[in-house]
Amino acid sequence: MVQTAKFFGKREKKNPYDFAAYRRNLKIKKIQRIILTVMSLVIILVMVILGIYLNRNYDVNNLAQNLTGNKVETGTVQSSGFPVSLVGEVPQELVVSGNSLVLRTTDEIIFFDNGGSTQHSFTHRFTNPVMKPGSSRLMTYDRGGYSYRIDSSSGLHYTGRTESTILTGAISGRGSYALAVSETRYAGSVIVNSRTNEEILRWYSVSDQIVDLAFSTDGSQLAIACVGFENNALIAKVYILDVSTSTTKEKAVISFEGALPIALDYKSDDSIHLLCDTFVGVISPDLEKTEVSFSNSVYRYVFTPTRTILLNTDTSAVYFTLTSIDRSGNKEDVQIKGGGNDICVDDSGNIYLLEKSSILTFDSSLELKKELATDTSVFAIAALGNKLYLLSDIQLGRWEDMVP
Repeated sequence: MVQTAKFFGKREKKNPYDFAAYRRNLKIKKIQRIILTVMSLVIILVMVILGIYLNRNYDVNNLAQNLTGNKVETGTVQSSGFPVSLVGEVPQELVVSGNSLVLRTTDEIIFFDNGGSTQHSFTHRFTNPVMKPGSSRLMTYDRGGYSYRIDSSSGLHYTGRTESTILTGAISGRGSYALAVSETRYAGSVIVNSRTNEEILRWYSVSDQIVDLAFSTDGSQLAIACVGFENNALIAKVYILDVSTSTTKEKAVISFEGALPIALDYKSDDSIHLLCDTFVGVISPDLEKTEVSFSNSVYRYVFTPTRTILLNTDTSAVYFTLTSIDRSGNKEDVQIKGGGNDICVDDSGNIYLLEKSSILTFDSSLELKKELATDTSVFAIAALGNKLYLLSDIQLGRWEDMVP
């Protein structure tokens, strides 16, 4: 008998003619290929689903910043004082949010302090950007789109996306916010979120189109301005929700017949002003309503905690009327000789009316106090505290920096 010695660490030589072993190896390799293919498909599917989820629910461009909480300055306009040069930019809007001036250009939104230093800036990438300032934070959303974000002078607080297109929005002084969005089975809905971005409630409008939203001073109530038809007649409605209880049952519904609503505002005493095409609907804190009519058409308007200021004009834009309506509905008018490109109100209640080459200053009783000369390139004004700021095509500055 012949024996074959086997040594430790050496393998027995395979029989090249062992077809059974060859078939087993082919079967094993085939199973391995199937497993790898399935695993690859699962990974790809997970990545696709994750990508769709992130795209629908987050602004991917700012997701890393939102997750880390780091302040990232992406804007190109940086300044250390007034006047701020805007050469190469296309300025569009100037508002006040908290203790900051906020400038919107075609591409950027920039926060400035009262000395002209840049506090925070970012590239918004919105097709139709709308800024809604609060007392401490600014909401910016893409009207007709899906994206929105919450910022302040310290940086980005939150960025997100809605499932349906955004109609309008509002932010309270405490940081809670609401977005009105389109719906397939309803005329629209309103989503109310807390300061920490948790959904509080969702209210649906069955047939009335949502026009505007406004929070009460303490953020406990939300007013929703809508427009619809009843008995073939136009009707404006204000739905009032108590958002502190997270209930969708309306606290009240106030109607104004034959009116087209434009904008909505809560006053400091919890009265509500509904600006319509021919009058201001005043809703008292005890939910009594009155209508305060005004002449001609609304050309410009501004809301303050105590008043609604209107600049009205005829169809030819020749005759102008400056109107002030207080919280109770008391009205004062004054005729303006020239036109008016913009209006703002300072903390003392003084009203500034921008004309072609001057700014008219009125006190709270609409008495003309003085006329300030300014450059003809100025197209927007804003008051931060009791300081007046002017925006032209090439710079942003204080009035004293931009006199001719």
